[in-house]
Amino acid sequence: MNFACPSCHITLQAEPDHAGKTVKCPGCATKIQIPEDFGQTEEHHDAAEEMADQYYDQLPELDLSSTPVGPSPSYVSIWVAGGIGLMSTIVWYVIMHILPKGNYLSALFTERGKVQYATSLLMFWCLGILILKMISIRKQRSAMIIQALPTDISSEITPQNLKEFHDHVINFPKQLRNTYIVNRIRKALEFFYIRQNNPEVAQMISSQSEVDAAKVAGSYSLVKVFLWAIPIMGFIGTVVGIGGAIGGFGSVLAAGSGDMSAINEPLTAVLGDMGVAFDTTLLALVFSILLSFPASALQNQEDDLVTDVDEYCIDNLLRRLNDGGAASNVGSDAGLLKAIGEAMATNQQDIMGRFENVQKGMSTSLAEQVKQHEKVATAVEKQIDAIGGRAEKFEKTLDRSIEGQLKTLAEGIGNLNEVLKDLNGNQIVVKKKGWFG
Repeated sequence: MNFACPSCHITLQAEPDHAGKTVKCPGCATKIQIPEDFGQTEEHHDAAEEMADQYYDQLPELDLSSTPVGPSPSYVSIWVAGGIGLMSTIVWYVIMHILPKGNYLSALFTERGKVQYATSLLMFWCLGILILKMISIRKQRSAMIIQALPTDISSEITPQNLKEFHDHVINFPKQLRNTYIVNRIRKALEFFYIRQNNPEVAQMISSQSEVDAAKVAGSYSLVKVFLWAIPIMGFIGTVVGIGGAIGGFGSVLAAGSGDMSAINEPLTAVLGDMGVAFDTTLLALVFSILLSFPASALQNQEDDLVTDVDEYCIDNLLRRLNDGGAASNVGSDAGLLKAIGEAMATNQQDIMGRFENVQKGMSTSLAEQVKQHEKVATAVEKQIDAIGGRAEKFEKTLDRSIEGQLKTLAEGIGNLNEVLKDLNGNQIVVKKKGWFG
């Protein structure tokens, strides 16, 4: 039963036999008393629960204590892989040192600095992870041929014979218990025992498939880190080699004033550092390419394996599940039906209330938009009036200016006419004075 703390209002729950006892609230540490009559307000729920308990008491109980608990089927130990990588690196370098001097492969690994040792260790470590993944995928693929849900028990999987199928699954040999197919079927049977609803089991299987696919992708994250780190180690070797070569050029320049025999030794050291710079990058890139192909192929194989498990569950589990109408039998109680109806009515009321609130919000928003449009229209009218007044003023100013210019022009023309009258046909000669005229 549920009740609320009077101080912090957090919702708490307690068993009915704890009614009347005093407990301390975990939220505010206030001592509160559990209501004694709280559990009597929902009598129809009690009746439905009693009927459901009677139904489940008639079913055989599953032995969940022997359910195997272990890592995900996609898990491989990185430390075991690291041990494989370390031992492989040691054996490889023993072979390289055994090879005769002057061999390019031996010189590539043993005479190009310490970066080559680190690069080789990372490569063999990543290779160890891929080897363990390949072994795991083969084991998972071999488990696909087992008959996890034998038809000898029954052609249908019902709540009544569910225990026999579950016992058959959990009694597989230890190496088969922690596989994709056995884990998926075991979890689906246990979920069907609790819910006894075919659509919910189908949804659970789909969700578990997504979880398995995510774990498969996550199990290759360290491999991707190695594929990123190996080229980086090559670039580090390149920087070290180039740095040593640049530092050695000082010795070459210092010996340049002497004979050629004095230059040979420092020049050889410079060329050796350049060889380190190029060979470390070469080895790292080759390792990265060689590891990329098997890593991608193994991940695709494991993804296909998860898909095959999905198909197996659809063909051999979901098609044979039969809840036997358990949900309808439990729900036939009148009190439970009434509770469902009340819950649906409450939910519908809640939806209508939310719809009404949305309508009110839309009306309020529309009214505010209308007010904003009115304000904009008023502002536009004011701007238009202001523009009209300015145009009228400009027109009057232009008329006055043109009128004044015309008046001045008329006066000039009148003066010109008077001058012409005074001349009365006489000619005016304008003489220009110059140096020679």
